[in-house]
Amino acid sequence: MSRATLEPTKRKELYRRFRNLSEGNAARVLGSVEALEEERPGDETLAALREADAIARDPSVRGFTDVVEMMESILRDVRS
Repeated sequence: MSRATLEPTKRKELYRRFRNLSEGNAARVLGSVEALEEERPGDETLAALREADAIARDPSVRGFTDVVEMMESILRDVRS
């Protein structure tokens, strides 16, 4: 939640509620926030995303919108 999009009254309520947390609970909340902020895809994931994007844009690759049709095509290829 961006500070710019949070209404001032809701922001004040959020700060008030945070101040009322115990030290342990506040530490857990901050740990969760840090984990969310640090989440970045790894190199392998980024490579897979680039590959998926390239496949999606390749007009020579057949796409499917129906799972049954896709499975029939796979089975035909396996049996050939």
